Order: sequence, then structure tokens, then C-alpha cells
Amino acid sequence: MLACRNGLKPTALRVARAMSTTALPLQPPSLDEESRQFEERTKEMAEFFARPRFNQIKRPYSPADVASKQGSLPVLPLPSTLLADKFYALLTKAAEEGKPVHTMGAIDPVQMTQMAAHQEVVYISGWAASSVLTTGNNDVGPDLGDYPYTTVPNQVHRIFRAQQLHDKKHYDERMTATPEERAKMKYIDYLRPIVADADTGHGGLSAVLKLVKLFAESGASGIHLEDQLHGGKKCGHLGGKVIVPTSTHISRLITARFQTDLMKSTMLLIARTDSESAKLLSSSVDQADHEFILGTTHKVSKGLADVLSDVEAQGASGAEIDAFEKKFTEAHPLCTFNQAVEQAIKQSSIEKKDAALESYLAAVEGKSNIEARAVAESTLGKPVYWDCDIPRTREGYYHVTGGIEPAIKRAIAFAPYADLIWLETKEPDLEQARYFARKIRAKFPGKLLVYNLSPSFNWSAHGFSDAQLKSFVWDLAKEGFVFQLISLAGLHSGAVATAELAQQFKEDGMLAYVNLVQKKEKEIGCDVLTHQKWSGANYIDRILQSVSSGSSSTSSTGKDSTEHSF
Repeated sequence: MLACRNGLKPTALRVARAMSTTALPLQPPSLDEESRQFEERTKEMAEFFARPRFNQIKRPYSPADVASKQGSLPVLPLPSTLLADKFYALLTKAAEEGKPVHTMGAIDPVQMTQMAAHQEVVYISGWAASSVLTTGNNDVGPDLGDYPYTTVPNQVHRIFRAQQLHDKKHYDERMTATPEERAKMKYIDYLRPIVADADTGHGGLSAVLKLVKLFAESGASGIHLEDQLHGGKKCGHLGGKVIVPTSTHISRLITARFQTDLMKSTMLLIARTDSESAKLLSSSVDQADHEFILGTTHKVSKGLADVLSDVEAQGASGAEIDAFEKKFTEAHPLCTFNQAVEQAIKQSSIEKKDAALESYLAAVEGKSNIEARAVAESTLGKPVYWDCDIPRTREGYYHVTGGIEPAIKRAIAFAPYADLIWLETKEPDLEQARYFARKIRAKFPGKLLVYNLSPSFNWSAHGFSDAQLKSFVWDLAKEGFVFQLISLAGLHSGAVATAELAQQFKEDGMLAYVNLVQKKEKEIGCDVLTHQKWSGANYIDRILQSVSSGSSSTSSTGKDSTEHSF
């Protein structure tokens, strides 16, 4: 009621209250007052936890756990929270309508502004940031997650600042125009939510805390964290990916949520799994991963890592070591423990083999391999030999099956801690996506899903008709993949346009520039045609005129500006 009487929304009212009080008193509070303040803060945090927005979110910590870590300064809403709420509302509306929110990756403010009139969200890719704009010493390179962790937040901040400039510029143009002029102007919403790539969290849990804080402060509305190994991270479409135990990634997600709670930020957290195409696992510590770990039923005196060390000590070349590893793997076929048991049952004297296998699989569902060994021995009357340490890589990684089933299992485990679930795939497959979505949503009805419409896929080589390509994002949306993105569309589109212009400019000079750039800018109404105005020159000019009593003698957009020729 108070918010209504003051004409302020709840968020604005809280800010007004905080600004109207002395946040930092001159004297320390009494013990009773300090306790009262903490109780009030804990109550506010409990109310924050209880928002409908977090209905599906699990927190293994209490409001008091968060409140006690916030310090004595009032926690004021970040600008990014306003956009995060906008992002959540956008996704919710689209999901209710069975429609997609599909967007493209932008690599600079130019692309952001050109997307703003048509795309409802801006995506910032870690791959793009790694390849075109890193922080530190500006070394660019492939996406191995080895760039400074400030890189992507810095890109978010750059785009967020640019959004605010262009929003102010656009607002000023509209407010200084006559009603008739304003009616003819196209309204452009430059304040589009930004979703960014947080990779693996760039380190341990304390690094995750710092990274999430930086993203929220930089203007991100959502971030995604993947279940790859920090230090072994690869682009989702490179080989050799190493995933971490399921529980390790859950810890990352919980840590990320704790940090957003500390800030009272509603920034959305997206849990991405790369297990569909990953073939290596950093540790076997989590029994949730055991059914997908590969081992061998062949007994040997030395494991692969020891054998390769011996070969290397004898002076073998890198190519020879690779060939030896391949030969070793072929000589010792890999299988899961359950597959080893299945083979043992087939070779046994058990009469009802299918029933025995079915009974065994039901008994070991969700169990560790240690427990499964005991069940197998009980079923067969003798132990089943199987060793997952023998084929471990030289780095100590375990081999795993990969595929959609481990991806489903991980997604279900991550779902209580994330706002959206991202399935990273090795190819665009609508049937696979449909199968995945229905498994997840059977367990978590209405869970929002994410799909990467990656330019790493050779879309023309996957047998899609033009009609199928056109409907792909809408078909996915019907299955709950409400947020979809072409992660590197900005990078590729910029490359194509520049390559074409560079080639023709070499032969045709300014004719090429006029035909390929200026004429096209005019035809499609691209506002960068008048790039001074686009940059905000007119906006800044009007500010300077306001503070200099309207003097126009030094105006940068006066009659001498060449942009008047357009």
C-alpha cells in the first residue's frame, strides 16, 4: 500500500528508504539494536528466498547464513537486477506461449545496437571474448578457458555501458522531438538483458564467488556455468573435454547462488552440461557418475599411464606415444561395469539370463561401483573382474561413455540449483533434444531449457530442408527450449561482410564501398550510416549546449558536419 501511495514500485521504494536514512551511524549500535537489525535483515532475506521467482530453486543454506555475510552496508538493488527481472519475465511469457527467445552473440557495441531493434536478449560468448578481446596483456587465442577471469565480465560491462549511452541518446531524441515527430520515430529498446559465458567458474569455489559478483556488478542478467574441468576446459565443440564429478558442479552452482543472494541479485543461473560429448572425467569420487565410467576386463601388469611413461623414457616421439596409446586401447576394449556384468551373465550357466540382468540392473540403480560389485557377485556366485584405473590417461582422468543418458542424469541433478538447463550437443538433433527435454520436464515440470544453435555445426551437412531450418527454433521451443542462441553469429557475420568488402575494394575501390556498405545502410535503415549521430555526438552536443546557455558556435554537429549530406 505504501508503494502505491508514493507512486513508487517496491524496488524504487527500498532505494528511496535507504537513501533517506543515515546508513552509517556515528555511534556503534547497542547490542539489542544490532540484534534487531540482524533479525530484520534475516527476515528480508527470507522474503527474498520466498519470491515466486525462486519456487524451483533449492538452497542448502539459511537466510541467516547469507545475512551474516552481507556486512553492515545496506544492500541496494543493482541495475543488472532490473534487467534480470526483465529477462525472467521475458522467458516466462515466451514459455507460456511455447515460443522461443532466440538471439545472437554480439562482440561489440555496434552489433549490440543493430540487434537491439530485433533481438530481445544480447549474448556474450567466452569463445568470442577469448579470440577477439581478452583482458590482461590482450593475448587472444582459442577457447580453452585460460584467459583472465575478468575478460568476459569486462565485455559485459562494455556492452552494458554502451546500452545505457544509446538508451539515453534515443530517449533524448524522443523527448526533444515534437509529438508529431516522435510518432514517426521507431522506438528501440536498447536495454536488452545480457546473458554471458562464465565458463567453468575460472577456479575453485572462491573464484566462482568473485566471478559471479563481477558479472552482477558489470550488468549481466544471466550467466552459464559448465561442468567441465577448470584447467582442462575446451570449447564445447572441441575434442578432449574433461568433465568434473556431478557433485563438484553442484557445488559451483550453490556457490554462485549464494553470491547472488549476498547481493540480492536476481541474475539467472544457467547450468550447462558438456557430458553428451565428453569422454573424460576428472575424478571417480561421485557415485552418481559410476555407471558411465569405462574400464577393462583384461588383466594387465601395468596401467596405460605407466606403460606410456616407460615408452617415453625409452625416447619415443609424440607420434609414437600416441600410436602406442591407440594400440593399447584397442587391445583392451573399454566397457562400463554394468556392461561387464552383462557379458559375464551371458557367458554364465544362469538359465534365465535376461531376468538375471534385469534384476541386477534394478538392484544397482543409483549405487556406487563398489556396491554394484557386491550385487554382481551375489548374482553370478563369483566376482566380476573390471578395472577402470588401468586405462586412465596420463593426467589421471577416467574414460566415460558420454552420450545423452549421462547428460540427462546430470541435468536432473543440476536442475534444483539452476534457473535454466543447457544441453551442449555435438550436432543439431531435434529428436535428441525432444527426448532430453521430456525426461527433464517429467521430473521438473516447466523447467526452462537452453539450446546452442552453434555455428560450429555444419548446418547444411545435417540433411535439413529449408523448411526444417526455418522452423528449427520454434520446434525446439515447443519442447521447452525457451532460450536459444547462435553464440558466434556476430563474429561470423562481421567476418563475412569484411571479407567481401576487402576483396571487392581491392579491385573496385570506392565503388565497392558504396555498393556494399553505404547503399545497403540506406536500404535497410542502418543508423550507423550517420556514424557521428550513432556514436552520441548529437546527444553530447545538446548536453554541452544546455550547460553553455545554448551557444552553438562550437557545436560538433553544426552546419559544417559532413553528416548533413546524408
